[in-house]
Amino acid sequence: MVTFSQLQLDAWLAGLLLPFLRVLGLFSAAPLLSNRAVPVRARVAAAGAIGFVVAPFAGVPAGVSLATMSGLGLVLQQVVVGLSLGFAARLVFSVFEVAGEFIGLQMGFSFAGFFDPHGGSESAVGSWLHTLGMLLFVAMDGHLLLVDAVVSSFQVLPIAADPLGALALLRLDRLGSEVFRLALVLALPATLLMLFVNLVLGFVSRVAPQLSIFSVGFPVTLLAGLGALLVIVQQMQGSVLEALKVFLGPLV
Repeated sequence: MVTFSQLQLDAWLAGLLLPFLRVLGLFSAAPLLSNRAVPVRARVAAAGAIGFVVAPFAGVPAGVSLATMSGLGLVLQQVVVGLSLGFAARLVFSVFEVAGEFIGLQMGFSFAGFFDPHGGSESAVGSWLHTLGMLLFVAMDGHLLLVDAVVSSFQVLPIAADPLGALALLRLDRLGSEVFRLALVLALPATLLMLFVNLVLGFVSRVAPQLSIFSVGFPVTLLAGLGALLVIVQQMQGSVLEALKVFLGPLV
């Protein structure tokens, strides 16, 4: 007759549940994976399958019991790490939204937000760049890259006795500045072009004051901004890769 002790059952439960919670945290916060179109049962089933495969290599400490304070601390660690990875992945698309706000403000598209019947404040350029970045993310198998990142995180961010010590490697406190830096780099060509166009229009308004610069300048800035967007589109793939490397760090 085969018998199991309580310690063995606790160790097996911790070995399966802790990796599952980290993967489920990623599936709850990551872009695409947390979309409402994906049923909750499908997310739980996918997280359970990945956690079951990863469990033998997750490095769960021996003799862990989830009913103790240290065990609850490990549960909290896995949930926070999974949610942090999903949050970092979401910041990738914040880069394109912020860059779109920069460009849309220079082009004059930001005026559309004042007349949005739904009450939204997001510019048309920001929405377009966000959608394009999402399509590139899918085309580059970014969702599979996130799964690979959470699997690799068990080596980079191991399940340790210090529940929150592993979060120091994710640098969540510095990711906000990285969003603005990458967005400014992406929007810089269009911003410089629009600055040059505005300087030319200002010079024209001084030379020919009888010319209605507002009626002429808006179509000119609009066409110049659309031309700048064609240049930015060619840099989108590199921007997605750079953003993934910055926000997910050593995991990708």
